[in-house]
Amino acid sequence: MINLKRASSLSRLRPTLCLLFFITAGIAVLGAIGSSHVIAERAGGSASWGRVDTSAAVEPPVVPAPSCSPPCQLPVGFSENFDNVTPPALPPGWLATNALGPPPMWVTSNSGVPNPPADSQPNAAFIDDPAVVSDKRLDSLAFPIPTATSAQLTFRQNFNLEASDVDPNLGFDGSVLEISTDGGNTFRDILAAGGSFVVGGYNRTIGTDRGSPIAGRQAWSGNSEGFITTVVDLPFILTGEKLRWRMASDNSGSSEGWRIDTVHVSGCAPAPCQTPSPMPRPTPAPRPVPHATSTPHATPAFTPRPRPTP
Repeated sequence: MINLKRASSLSRLRPTLCLLFFITAGIAVLGAIGSSHVIAERAGGSASWGRVDTSAAVEPPVVPAPSCSPPCQLPVGFSENFDNVTPPALPPGWLATNALGPPPMWVTSNSGVPNPPADSQPNAAFIDDPAVVSDKRLDSLAFPIPTATSAQLTFRQNFNLEASDVDPNLGFDGSVLEISTDGGNTFRDILAAGGSFVVGGYNRTIGTDRGSPIAGRQAWSGNSEGFITTVVDLPFILTGEKLRWRMASDNSGSSEGWRIDTVHVSGCAPAPCQTPSPMPRPTPAPRPVPHATSTPHATPAFTPRPRPTP
């Protein structure tokens, strides 16, 4: 037998229970949205320049290469990832020099700090950051890009160089990118030569009171916290150009050093603009000549000649 009093109570409670269910579901949804927003911010939404989330694999940003316009321009370029040599040897054509300071010079390396040791396994180019004044340079081979009308440099770098803990804009030991347009006789900063950073440009200015060879210049300094991508629009390239990665330290303090990897230069080189030959037109087939129709001459009617009278 049905308890009518109980059924009536349940009917009155049903709207309240439904309301509580919807409130609970709404709180759960808002919590999920808030969590995803926090995750997005931690993934890079509020990250400062040059910082890499080392808790997860981070892919370098995809930057489009210069767009060429064939047939008058063709894509050209070269790459170096330092993986086809045995450390500490550098690839053929690459030159390491110490203008100031003690050894070591630039080498290829597959271990050590700053960590990780390479962007593309197993090797990267590496230089230390000593506690004395030094000027350590790594020169690339001459560009195998003939008279490129536009070119772009992409490379990955991992640095931990002495910098101020108080002023985020001040560096003590730092690194710069330079370019030669006369075959390696002289070098200028990439910005002074007419280049420009697309991503990953200089982040500090080197102090002027500690004897740094690059004092007062914009440079990379501090800690990148892993490999970051740098992309540079290069100035107009003729022939015999070289790049220089230059690390300079001052007379106090030291840090872990600088690693360079996955270097790629791409550009557009002019090519002979050959006008395509016109396609030969097919010889038209001779048209059939219609046979001439002639009207047959009418045969004159025979008229008998009258006989002469005897």
